[in-house]
Order: sequence, then C-alpha cells, then structure tokens
Amino acid sequence: MKNYSYLYLFTISIAVLLVIFGFIVWNSGIYAETFLNDATRKNFILITLGLSFCLSLYAVHRGLIKSEKRIDYLKFFLGSFIILTVIAIIPLMTVAYYLPGKTSAYAASYTYSPRGHKSCAGANVDDPDLGRNIKICHPEGNYQFDKDIFVSKKTNALGAVILFALTTP
Repeated sequence: MKNYSYLYLFTISIAVLLVIFGFIVWNSGIYAETFLNDATRKNFILITLGLSFCLSLYAVHRGLIKSEKRIDYLKFFLGSFIILTVIAIIPLMTVAYYLPGKTSAYAASYTYSPRGHKSCAGANVDDPDLGRNIKICHPEGNYQFDKDIFVSKKTNALGAVILFALTTP
C-alpha cells in the first residue's frame, strides 16, 4: 500500500479514531471503577522508573541525545518516565479489572463529592481493604446527601474493582 493513497489515509484515519474511542471507553469504564492497592502502585512506579533509566542509558550509549548538558539527560529521563507511566497504566488497570478475585460487600458512610474539571460526581468512601479514601463515580440512588452507601466489589492481587454501589435514602 502506497503512503500517498486514499486507502492508506482511510486506514490510518479509522485506526486513529478507534484508538481515541477505545481510550474514552477505557477511561469511563475501566479506569473509573478500578483502584490499585499500595503494593501494586509502588511496584508499578519502581518498574517504570527502572525501565526509563534503562531507556536513558540506552539512549546515551547509542548517542541519541545530541547535547552535552546534564539537564538534557535529566529531561530525557523524566520525559521517558512520564510517557512510560501513561502508556503502561492502561494494560495494568485493564489486567486488574479483568483478573478474577474475591467478591465482598460492605456498608459505610460517605461524603458527597461534586463534579470537578477532570472528575465525576460521586461519593468519597473509606475502603477497608485498600486502606484509603476512594471516589465512587455515580453510585445508584440519591448520593447528594451524606448518608450510608452499600458497596459491592471484587478484590484481587492487584487491587479492587467496584461492581455496584447503592446509597441509602
């Protein structure tokens, strides 16, 4: 297929649109309902730091960084860390979402969290298994009044996935 043909342009356009659509579906479905535990988050950061360090050493060895300033090496390292983190979080959260686990339920009090610029409206709940406060987006029921919430979740080795959340009137 030639790079200047309409078929190539059509294929690339459809592929880019599918990637954008897939990211939107992943962000609203999987990312909003999956919470990683502390050990998984720490290991993820350490592995990503190690990979970006190895990538930086490879770039220095191959001469890909043309400047001799040390700040440019640091910029390359931090840039590769940020890019690897953004790219690697997608398969990690997807694996945590689809990994089987133990289903459990609990009831707790919550506080209403309004919609922000980059977040949804929902309920802030202290999760006993994760040991931190999580935000459950759009639970069932009237969640604008601070009452009690019933949460059903699946806990696996990587974290927890919220299956269902219902507020009490």
